[in-house]
Amino acid sequence: MSEHVTLGNISVAAIRDYLFAKRIDKGDSLVLNPADYSHILDEIRESGEPIDIPLNVLGVLLVKDPGTDIPAGKVQIVKNEQL
Repeated sequence: MSEHVTLGNISVAAIRDYLFAKRIDKGDSLVLNPADYSHILDEIRESGEPIDIPLNVLGVLLVKDPGTDIPAGKVQIVKNEQL
């Protein structure tokens, strides 16, 4: 299983920066804590931008953790795998 990576304050900008810095590829996925996922949705709603489902940033799918495996402020990277 992939390790959890700390991003700190989860935001669209923080996710974009992380994707560029770590060269996360289009087609990969980031699994987020349910509260962080909701925060991202709220941030997009408040910006007035349309929300595309499935939610993605720069072609990287953002997935809400169905359980409680991912701690708040961290993400799990899933490389080109089916979830």
